[in-house]
Amino acid sequence: MNLDLPSTLSPEASSPAQSSLAKAQVSSADILSEVHSLKQAPFKASKQSIQDLEELRSFQQAKRRDYEQHLNKNRLNYGQWIRYAKWELEHNHDYKRARSIMERALQVNSQHVPFWVRYIELELLHRNVNHARNVLERGVTTLPYTDKLWYMYVQTEETLGNYNSVRKIFERWISWKPAKAVWDSYIGFEKRYDEYDNVRALFTRYLAEYPHGDVWLRWADFERLEVPPSESSIPRIRGVFEAAVDALFENGTIETDTSVSQIILRWTSWEASQGETDRARQIFLTALEKGMIKSESQKSKIYQVFADFEKMFGTSSSIDSSVAMKRRIQYEEEVTKNPRDYNAWWEYIKAEEHSSVETLRDLFRRSISTHPEEKYKSLLWRRYVFLWIKFALWEEFSNRDIERARSIWTDALVLIPHARFTFAKIWIMAAEFELRNDKVEALAKARKVLGRALGLTSKHMKSKIFRFYIQLESRLNELKRVRLLYNKWIEAALIHDSEHPESRAALGVLKEFIFKEQQLGEVERCISLYEMAINLPFKDEVDIKLSFEPRGDLFAAFITFLKEELLYERARQEFRKEIDRNASLNLWIEFANFESSILSPDQIKDLEDATDEVEFQLGDYQKEKSREVFNEAVKHFRQKVDARNCIAVLNAWKQYEEAHGDVNSVAKVEEKFPKEITKRRATDSGEEVYTEYEFPQETPNLNKFLANARKWALQSNS
Repeated sequence: MNLDLPSTLSPEASSPAQSSLAKAQVSSADILSEVHSLKQAPFKASKQSIQDLEELRSFQQAKRRDYEQHLNKNRLNYGQWIRYAKWELEHNHDYKRARSIMERALQVNSQHVPFWVRYIELELLHRNVNHARNVLERGVTTLPYTDKLWYMYVQTEETLGNYNSVRKIFERWISWKPAKAVWDSYIGFEKRYDEYDNVRALFTRYLAEYPHGDVWLRWADFERLEVPPSESSIPRIRGVFEAAVDALFENGTIETDTSVSQIILRWTSWEASQGETDRARQIFLTALEKGMIKSESQKSKIYQVFADFEKMFGTSSSIDSSVAMKRRIQYEEEVTKNPRDYNAWWEYIKAEEHSSVETLRDLFRRSISTHPEEKYKSLLWRRYVFLWIKFALWEEFSNRDIERARSIWTDALVLIPHARFTFAKIWIMAAEFELRNDKVEALAKARKVLGRALGLTSKHMKSKIFRFYIQLESRLNELKRVRLLYNKWIEAALIHDSEHPESRAALGVLKEFIFKEQQLGEVERCISLYEMAINLPFKDEVDIKLSFEPRGDLFAAFITFLKEELLYERARQEFRKEIDRNASLNLWIEFANFESSILSPDQIKDLEDATDEVEFQLGDYQKEKSREVFNEAVKHFRQKVDARNCIAVLNAWKQYEEAHGDVNSVAKVEEKFPKEITKRRATDSGEEVYTEYEFPQETPNLNKFLANARKWALQSNS
């Protein structure tokens, strides 16, 4: 606690007594530090001096009574039992009483291993060897599966030099089928005393109990590293390695035992150290090619060691072979990790192209055994289907096994979910396969495949299949079949367009059909097809799904066809029909431009008489025809009171005259343009400004004339 001086006094004015008091004051930290030091100090019991034997007996009775009272409260407190026995030994040297205490404790629970251990240690600590043996014997008899007691028994006898007793104990111990560590301890005991024959005999019995690869490795390491070299060392070591591989192969664990790779590596390393490189290489090849190693990580390690081995001892061809084997295991690891990695399968098959037929066939079968999980036409599905195709082509061209190839094509077509998606390529290649390999029924089988394709893929409208089928029938000059296929194709395209309006596939199919008929010179058929398509009701007219869209493209193609065939009057009729149905601005302008893009009657006559081509020239005949159409269009829109479209027609007409007419013709068109008159009219929200168009009068105003005539008639009657 601090003492504050009055503010009126300075440190120089304080008295000596006050200064000494300030130096001697105690803080709270000093008090806590002293308490902590007292707490950490060990407890010191009061010393009791014993003067005679009677006091000693009294002290011993009191101490024993205290221990007994604690044990009566908790008989399972084995620490208390041990402290009681140690006190009797260390202070009273009463071995009989101490053993009695330990025996009483064992009667409480004879399964408590730590107490057995302390009991034995107490006997050994005081050099009571025979008593310790008796306790050990009772311990291993009572608890034969407790390795701790057996280890203590063995260690005790070995320390005393009773080696025969150690062997007997080990023999009793292994009769209880203990773990591998016990066998290793027994073998280690024999090794310490150079009993090599005993070790080999033990390894034989050890392997009968545990026929595992790691046990064979211990035996091989023992023969290689711990036995002094002699003339029989090399055949003995080689015999152990060979026996290890043969034994694992016979019991069927060579593919699952993880120690096989280590056996191979140590064996080949030892053979190489003995100069037996050919033998080591053969061991590598046998292990890798016969599939002894199934673990991909272990196999990869062996391939790496083999590659290093070939770099040291091999030739250029053997080095290449080892590199190829290393690549093979890499692919194997990839496809095992992901069976749907079809790129890895493809590279794997490519790397194995020079392998045996059975090896490559098995690889193909493995690659197609797992199909993609996607429910749509994904990139994985495409790669998977190409594996089927490669498999079938390999069987056909490399192996000349036509029946196997046909079976592969059939299985592939069954596997693909055609209800959701399909692949035109595999159908076409299957049909081509039948055309190549069946001399009797090739065409019938190919047609059967293609017909099945069209039936199963009707929802998907595979144009490639239709086109291939049509080309096939065209080469055979089967025109009836060709037309039937086009009809089926158009039906499928119309259904497809109803579900996917943006595709407009039907129009393309129709154009191909017409072009085909045009090549055959069937002009009337072409016209009929166009008329059928144009007369089909469209979506904007009725609630119908089937239609050729867009209609404008279809009509333009029809007009182009008629123009190419010089059927001008038929084209004019189609223009008139279309105008009657829907007289749009663009249709009128196209009609007018059409008249200027065709030959005149004189030019047609010259074309028929001339042997060379006649150059098209725009003459007065075409111009007048176009002007007639423009004039008709203006009258049409004026009757419809459609001033905007009428003005648009006049603008197009003016541009036409500027390009092909003269100043007078342009002026005549300009005279037809209306005047814009701005007017005002009252509305609910106020007054608005609007524009009216006043066209020039081409004929007398009959309405005004009739009104005046009626007026004159009334005046005359009056």
